[in-house]
Amino acid sequence: MGFKVDFSELDNLQDKLKITQQNYEYFLRNFLIEMANRVIAKTKPRTPKDTGSLRGAWQLGRITNNGKMLEIEINNSTEYATEIEYGHRIVRNNVEVGYYNGRFMLKVSIDEVNRQMPARYKKAFESFCRGKGLDVN
Repeated sequence: MGFKVDFSELDNLQDKLKITQQNYEYFLRNFLIEMANRVIAKTKPRTPKDTGSLRGAWQLGRITNNGKMLEIEINNSTEYATEIEYGHRIVRNNVEVGYYNGRFMLKVSIDEVNRQMPARYKKAFESFCRGKGLDVN
């Protein structure tokens, strides 16, 4: 007496998991770029606009892979961007006459996007899995 077991569904699931794993870094890079673009979109209106140079200079930089962590740079090539972000002393004739408080437009935007990121990641990852034929619920 014997019985037969059909493993075709498990083989199908294994194939789907393999494809998902192979595409995960691509998904993660795209998600990171999307979040960085959200940061820039929130930073620009918070950036002071005298000439528009500072506001228009926000851009994405390199994506680096540090072990199990992906990092993306957001930068502003305007020479005074750091002083506006963090603040600076005001000096006239070699005498400090005051202090310009930083605007923290980038920091505030990063913090805001970071708070939203877990829910956005969950939604994006579920969509990514469904696109690979996996039910995540």
